[in-house]
Amino acid sequence: MRLHAERFGMPSPSKRIIATGGASANLSLLSSIASIFGCNVYTVQRPDSASLGAALRAAHGWLCKSKGSFVPVSSMYKDKLEKTVFGLKLVATAEDDKLVAKYALLVKKRMEIEGRLVQKSRRW
Repeated sequence: MRLHAERFGMPSPSKRIIATGGASANLSLLSSIASIFGCNVYTVQRPDSASLGAALRAAHGWLCKSKGSFVPVSSMYKDKLEKTVFGLKLVATAEDDKLVAKYALLVKKRMEIEGRLVQKSRRW
């Protein structure tokens, strides 16, 4: 999850994660996400937060197409999020530094393994 997000332009380490939709009510999941990404997790206090997230992803796709190349998602909201009316609520924090470090190591190892597999598949 973290590796995928970083590949799509999410800064690492992240400042925050904003969870929307049905899974945003699952505090165990949000706590795991906080540990994986090493940052606080917030929920949006809006009834239409999942559709809002879908609209933001669509806007990102349009932005990339209009620029003719990939644009990091973070460029859409960098230094602007605090000026919105999303009504963020802190729901999970990355409290265990050892666990955050373990996840960081696992991300690095997975990247190495994927790299080797890609190189191996190119030889066939």
